[in-house]
Amino acid sequence: MGSPSFKLRALLFLYSTRNLAGCVLALVGLGCFFAGFINDWWYAIVVALYVAGWLGAPQDRELNLEILQEERENQMRETIDQLLSQAGSRLPKEAIQKLGKMRETVADLAPKIQEGKVAMQHSIVLINAVTRDLPQTVRNYLQLPPAFAAVHTVEGGKTCKQLLLDQLDILANQLTKLSELINKDDAEALIKNGKFLQEKFQPVSFI
Repeated sequence: MGSPSFKLRALLFLYSTRNLAGCVLALVGLGCFFAGFINDWWYAIVVALYVAGWLGAPQDRELNLEILQEERENQMRETIDQLLSQAGSRLPKEAIQKLGKMRETVADLAPKIQEGKVAMQHSIVLINAVTRDLPQTVRNYLQLPPAFAAVHTVEGGKTCKQLLLDQLDILANQLTKLSELINKDDAEALIKNGKFLQEKFQPVSFI
């Protein structure tokens, strides 16, 4: 899925509990210096206090995972947008239509992932399909001369153009199946909630 960007890693560091705890203790050390409680080796003391705060504070694993997940969701939408904008003129019209439909599916599923409504295994498959498999498929096609890709047969009597469309269909079907599974989970949750309401709440006469 790719490594987090430098900007994201910097933000994770700045907002981490460890960095904030270290900064608080370092400020305490600076306060003691300006108040005259410490004079010699004040710089080393401030650094030591920061390190103590860093080591003593817990790591923000859940926050890090949440921010990373949000970046992955943005990457999914940006990946398809970039493919359409940068390679749209070099792709067959049918491929552009398929990418547009996949963009709609991703746009529908991304908010559910961010809200924690999608199982982790579904999220991983979805993100890998969009940010890794889809760009690689398009990239392999764009390396070919357009005339060769459209005319010459290479495998199973199919041209590279036909193979591209077949592979895009496989990815699109995978996204569709994931969407159906996720929406099924939503539907089952709605049905369960309706049954719960029927059991717990009964009509009451206020007269």
